[in-house]
Amino acid sequence: MTALDGIKVEHGLSDYLRHGISLWDLVDKDSISSVTILLTYACPAACDHCVFESSPSRRETVNPETARRFVMAAARQDPPPSLSFSGGEAFLQLDLMRELTDLAASLGMASEVISSSGWATSDERATRVLRDLYARGMRTYCTSIDDLHAAFIDPRKMRRAVEAALGEGYTVVINSIIRSDTRGRETEHISKITGLPMETLGRCVVHPFITVPVGRARTNVNDYLYLNKDFQEGCPFSTEIVTLSPRGFTYPCCGMVIGEPTSRAGLFIQDNLDGKSVDEIAEVIEALKNDLFFKLLQTMGPYRLLQEIKKANPELDARDRFTGSCDVCLEFTANPAIAEATRRFLDKCQAALYPVT
Repeated sequence: MTALDGIKVEHGLSDYLRHGISLWDLVDKDSISSVTILLTYACPAACDHCVFESSPSRRETVNPETARRFVMAAARQDPPPSLSFSGGEAFLQLDLMRELTDLAASLGMASEVISSSGWATSDERATRVLRDLYARGMRTYCTSIDDLHAAFIDPRKMRRAVEAALGEGYTVVINSIIRSDTRGRETEHISKITGLPMETLGRCVVHPFITVPVGRARTNVNDYLYLNKDFQEGCPFSTEIVTLSPRGFTYPCCGMVIGEPTSRAGLFIQDNLDGKSVDEIAEVIEALKNDLFFKLLQTMGPYRLLQEIKKANPELDARDRFTGSCDVCLEFTANPAIAEATRRFLDKCQAALYPVT
């Protein structure tokens, strides 16, 4: 009898339990499809739903040398991953973003940026800046358009950035918060906010985005969309997207746990990269790809793993309604009892994987 016995899933671990795959198949190295650098937590907006509680008063900015070494270490993956810039507002660190885009391109990595578009103060600047970044290797422009962002960012700037990005050949992705009164009509709502024609928005990828109770949203948002379902799927992001925060910490995804205080996010924090060499950062990335907790999230998904933790510890109190899989992961951060029980579960799993002989 091992710590893994009795876990019932439809894929992954169940294949192991039926002897369909080797136990080591669960901890084999995966390729990393993307790495993300949160350039800063500063932002001209202070949206109610912000995961990172970004605002004009925030000052945390990524260490430029750490960011350079992170990109060089990530490029050792085969094939090299793409590089994504986010924040806060990434364009507040435009010079560093230009430099890192150049570096990434020299290493075979395409770049993308996620922005609120507040930087697009004129048609001329929007075109000039995006044309320059495209020439350096940036290929995707992602922006957020909804009522929450429009409370801080002039919608004319949003429209200007989208039109300039399309004109320069970018793939344009628009994230838009799902609201109960606009659900299913996000594209029409974006058009109403910005004046962008539906034909233009048809050239973009519109991604409805669910608010998760983390960061400022915990206290400032009441309109959550709770999904009436069990989240049985594995997490497609765990170990596939590696994120560097402005404080130098690495995470195995781009999800909501990055917005948690570092004192609570210990299960997800792989290491602090500040001061580490390229070789050392490359070792951290390899260790992250093989971390058992992250592999279980990838294979089982956070919801199934949470059910296993609760089954082994029936006295634990945990939420039973979630907005999505990222919300489930918050039980491993914001719920100290769940976090501690998970550590004990992982210790037993490690003992099963590496028995003392």
